[in-house]
Amino acid sequence: MLLASLLSPVFAQAQPAKRMAPSKDGVEGLLVNSTVSADGMAFFQYFVEFWREKPGSDKYMIEIAERSSKRLGNQIWVSSGQNRLFFSNLPFQRDRIRPLSEQAAEMSYAGMITLSLPFGAEADPDIAAEEL
Repeated sequence: MLLASLLSPVFAQAQPAKRMAPSKDGVEGLLVNSTVSADGMAFFQYFVEFWREKPGSDKYMIEIAERSSKRLGNQIWVSSGQNRLFFSNLPFQRDRIRPLSEQAAEMSYAGMITLSLPFGAEADPDIAAEEL
């Protein structure tokens, strides 16, 4: 047993190293579904339908989350990282979910475009370049 433990580092060094090629799965953007109800899932499906129509939307990472509340109803929001792009309560009528998800896709896309733009000439001097 002692001999095996002593030889294992030598054996590991003697084998040629296998290089792994970087994975090219073709996924640049990501849509994460964190909804908890059937209405939230419907919102997500409609949102994806509208989101995919936007040019360049496949390069952004978006999360759609939902929180259920007895007092306020189901709340849904769209965020990217720490930036909340859209927030609303889900309507109780299912036929109003589709227009809400279209509005969410429009506002989220506009928000992502705004976030991807660099600061103008009047940037805050207290913010470093890597924080932009």
